[in-house]
Amino acid sequence: MAKKEKLLDKDIKARFQYEKQFVKDPDERKAPGKKTQIAIAIALAVIVLGGLLYPLLSQLLG
Repeated sequence: MAKKEKLLDKDIKARFQYEKQFVKDPDERKAPGKKTQIAIAIALAVIVLGGLLYPLLSQLLG
């Protein structure tokens, strides 16, 4: 049994070493369009809320 375990451990180590060549560390810098996406999301949220609240307020106050 011990020989099978050693063989399995060797096989696992060999596979991990082989697969390490395919792994690349991600870049630490942010995506270039992140700020633009946030700005568009906020603008859309304001437009949607305005579209929902304006008719309600115009009926209550008008």
